[in-house]
Amino acid sequence: MPPPAPKRDEAQRLLALERSSLLDTPPEPDFDDIVRLAAELCGTPIALVSLVDRSRQWFKANVGLSGVSETERGISFCTHAIEREGVFLVEDARADERFAFSPLVQGEPFIRFYAGAAILTEEGHALGTLCVIDRRPRTLSEAQRRGLLGLKRQVELQIHLRTQLRVAQERNAELEQSQERMRSLNSYLQMEMRERQRMERQMQDQQTLISSVLAHIPHSVFWKDRDSVFLGCNHQFARDMGVSSPEEVIGRTDLEMPYLTRELADLFRRGDREVMESGVPHLGYEETIRTPDGRESWVMTSKVPLKNPDGTVRGVLGIYIDLSERRRQENVLQEAKRLVEQHAAHLEAQVQEAQARTRQLMEYSGDAVFLLDDKGRVKEVNPVAERLLGLSREQLVGTFFELLAPENEREALRRALSDLRVRGTVRLSEQGLRSAAAGRVAFDISASLQVAGADRLLLVVGHDLTEKRRLEQQTLQNDRLASMGALAAGIAHEINNPTSYVLSNLSFLQEWRDELEKDLSAPGALPPRLVEMLSEAKDVIAESLDGGRRIRDIVRDMRFFSHTAGEDLAPVDVHACLDFVLRMAHNALKHAAEVRKEYEEGLPPVLASEGRLSQVFLNLVVNAAQAMRPEASRRHVLGVRTSREEEWVRIDISDTGHGIPPEVLPRIFDPFFTTKAVGSGSGLGLSISLSLIQKMDGDLRVRSEPGVGTTFTLLLPTREKDDPDT
Repeated sequence: MPPPAPKRDEAQRLLALERSSLLDTPPEPDFDDIVRLAAELCGTPIALVSLVDRSRQWFKANVGLSGVSETERGISFCTHAIEREGVFLVEDARADERFAFSPLVQGEPFIRFYAGAAILTEEGHALGTLCVIDRRPRTLSEAQRRGLLGLKRQVELQIHLRTQLRVAQERNAELEQSQERMRSLNSYLQMEMRERQRMERQMQDQQTLISSVLAHIPHSVFWKDRDSVFLGCNHQFARDMGVSSPEEVIGRTDLEMPYLTRELADLFRRGDREVMESGVPHLGYEETIRTPDGRESWVMTSKVPLKNPDGTVRGVLGIYIDLSERRRQENVLQEAKRLVEQHAAHLEAQVQEAQARTRQLMEYSGDAVFLLDDKGRVKEVNPVAERLLGLSREQLVGTFFELLAPENEREALRRALSDLRVRGTVRLSEQGLRSAAAGRVAFDISASLQVAGADRLLLVVGHDLTEKRRLEQQTLQNDRLASMGALAAGIAHEINNPTSYVLSNLSFLQEWRDELEKDLSAPGALPPRLVEMLSEAKDVIAESLDGGRRIRDIVRDMRFFSHTAGEDLAPVDVHACLDFVLRMAHNALKHAAEVRKEYEEGLPPVLASEGRLSQVFLNLVVNAAQAMRPEASRRHVLGVRTSREEEWVRIDISDTGHGIPPEVLPRIFDPFFTTKAVGSGSGLGLSISLSLIQKMDGDLRVRSEPGVGTTFTLLLPTREKDDPDT
């Protein structure tokens, strides 16, 4: 609530306050004793003699409010108290709408109770108050009120006595001055009467004194007649004009001074004329003069008119002070101020830069970052900390950091935070924090003490060990795969040569058996037993050839997986390739599922190896057929769908089989990984398929739901994507 408007006699009250000569005066024991008695009488920690000025309240006496000499009038309680008679009482400032939101209530000194009585002059003007203050709600007894009013009257009495003493002192001073003037006048009259003959000597003594003063005064003095001709000067002025004695100046004008330029001389003469014509002194203005060594020096000049007894002006008297040293010091101070301001700006920029770095660290750090207050409560967190702990910023802020740790790990974290406040830095390995989703999350913690003015903050950075361990596992897996690749390449190389000549020999045996059978085809040419053996040999050789070719195909796939070389890419018709594969897999599909094709018309060719692409399609189709076991309750469906997505062709091959469990799905592209029975698959099909598609600058993805089915999606670049002519 705003303070009450001043009464109409406010100007008289302020004048009375000024006449009291109390403002901004040193402490006085009489007033200090009264406020101590008031505090003891009312049982309050604070008591004041407060004088209410135009825009402030100033404390003449103060107990319990050390370090504070005044406050703004607009927020003071005393402004209200001086407008009332008796004791102005506020039992609970927070419950009083006039003061509830006052800075003196919300902040230091946290006023809750106030009682004050106006200090009045004999004319009834309120100079201020005698008040008592407490930081808790309370009231005053009737005896305490009477006592406070009595002490207030003692303050008024002290002020009244002080005023009477000052008036008496002023009157005594005036009386002493009058007596001194009377004594001087009597002395003068006596000297006039008895020592008239000595007046000339006294005048000569005065002239000698004036000459001595002019000779030794550190300022330059001169005087001129109405025509600005020098009548006299002191030695300092003569030196400034570049002559050896005042006699050399007398009778000259400024135009005849050896070191004054015409412009400066005219300027000085115009100043002389203004003073003599106006009859008014011109005091304390700055101008420049030229010194004998050629420097321009700044001086402060005052000129007064010299008048005859009848009041007419007969000349001008001037005096000036050299300001060069003061100007130099001012320039030094200005330069020092500039450097200080520059340094302050630099420091402020450094602070802002440090704050920006801290914000950037908080926002972009890959680690979890927590900013704690000195008591260990969370003040700020970054998004990584929210994600790892599964808690929002609102849930974390205000929480004691040690409570985020599991109960059996809190003591170690509490000790580390205590060490941090003493040592400034601390590290903690394998510290667990509780996560809302994943239970315990392990961190390597680095913490440092951040001091910003009076604030002490704890910066805690936690490096998530989960990712570190995942990378370690990935590194081990990569090493294992690299070893397996090298092993596969070696095995393929070792098996390939014997497989080649075994197949060659088997082919030769088959041809030899066929020729032998042809040569001995005449009826009765061979015994029945030999004919039967030749027939069995034909089946054995055919089965051996089939097995050898399967070994050759496996070896070829292993060699392809372990080498990066591939066939050249060319435009391939996806639909023709898919139809070819579906015809090849007809026998595997006809009893397993119904084939449904959804081909987009006008599908552009893709850049691929037709043979390798057919191998991928066939592998996916065969896998789908094996995943769809015949069921009496429903007929399975194999879906083949094509579409165009900007510069890519998309092929979806889906089945309605048993699906892939979520825990298995991330590993299906790993080499040698298979869920089939031993001997039913090598575990290389999907791994080779992914490698083939990636070599064609494409991508192979999978989504699956157990009990619903699986869909493999291939993305391949169109011919136009890499064709510079399109």
